[in-house]
Amino acid sequence: MTEQKVTAEDLIQRHAPEITRQIKDAAKIAWGNEAQFIHNLTSTRVFESFAEYLGLILQPRVEYTLITGRADAVYNRFVIEYESPGSLTEKDSAKNRHAIGQVRQYIEELVQMERHKADRLAGVATDGCYFIFGRFRSGVWHTDDPIPISSASTERFLASLYLLSTEKALTSNNLVRDFGEDTNASRTAVAAFYKALTESKNPKVQVIYDQWRQQFSEVCGYEENSHRLNIRNLAQQYAIQDSNPNPFRLFFAIHTYYATFIKLLTVQVVHYYIAPKIGTVLGQVASYPTDRLQKYLKDMERGGLLRQLGIANFLEGDFFSWYLEEWNDSVDQGVRRIVTDLANYSLVTLDADPDETRDLLKKLYQNVMPKQLRHDLGEYYTPDWLAERLLNQLGFTSEREPHLQDKRLLDLPVQYFRVSLLSVN
Repeated sequence: MTEQKVTAEDLIQRHAPEITRQIKDAAKIAWGNEAQFIHNLTSTRVFESFAEYLGLILQPRVEYTLITGRADAVYNRFVIEYESPGSLTEKDSAKNRHAIGQVRQYIEELVQMERHKADRLAGVATDGCYFIFGRFRSGVWHTDDPIPISSASTERFLASLYLLSTEKALTSNNLVRDFGEDTNASRTAVAAFYKALTESKNPKVQVIYDQWRQQFSEVCGYEENSHRLNIRNLAQQYAIQDSNPNPFRLFFAIHTYYATFIKLLTVQVVHYYIAPKIGTVLGQVASYPTDRLQKYLKDMERGGLLRQLGIANFLEGDFFSWYLEEWNDSVDQGVRRIVTDLANYSLVTLDADPDETRDLLKKLYQNVMPKQLRHDLGEYYTPDWLAERLLNQLGFTSEREPHLQDKRLLDLPVQYFRVSLLSVN
């Protein structure tokens, strides 16, 4: 039996009850005395000891001097405001508002002093009895309702502490930084896919590629000798050593890279929510020998990994699983790089900041795929606000009209509407 790797989520869940007890004990001993409460927690290094289990460097700054005051504790990008034990309440109160107001002020000053983005920081006020979490989202400050300190709420506290102490939070910005067009992962994988496709003698791969090429040409109207794109420059961005690169092979290699990346990310997310203890995390997959890695990917491409978790017909094979038919050392290296880099991400972000991950895939496609490639091939996306306005004008609201729940709308390019209008007239 293969030993399961202990994840950050496992450690958070495991240590939350004991840390909950330590926080409550520190508050009980120092009831009504904020300074003693802080001393009880800092002298015993409660949070630093937890971080050591994760191999995490917290970089604590206690009584950190800011512009107009001193924050009780700042752990990287997480601000903690301590209050006298017993001073916070379950309902709204002046003490609650003052405490979380201090958190907001310190975050704003950290943004100014250390050039952070406001959305990349968060904070909490606590008196050892309650947590009050607060953070900026899209430039707007949000304060959560007070929640009693328990194992569950401490898990959230520790998740935030962990998440904001690493640059590997699962956000679109971080993923684009590691998997975008000018990254080691994209260059290694796309170059390997392009070379494998160019040298392939496999009839099955050729059939798959020809079918994709025909459909792709019909959708975007791109012709091989077109000057809409500087193909040589685009190929060089992906470390492809070809003096006369084939545009369609390059597009196919890029789309294969993106599809593989998204599938692996999807499997990670599904495992996190449905069965974190079942199957294998990507950290282990990255160390598989080449034949086992290929087998894992075949199972993923056929939907087997998700069927194990009770999800059918989600991944059942597509154009972009062709690389498994051309498996070699370069393809292994390219795919393994994606797996290895993805394994460094913490999925705690999905719970700690769900607003950030709500439109994750949409943001990823618009930023991981080269902007020049998307635009020159005619790919433009309707902004959310415009889509919502159009739906409102159409009266397309399932709450008012339940019979519309099973309907579908198609967002077509402008030229398709022109054709339709001409045919009607």
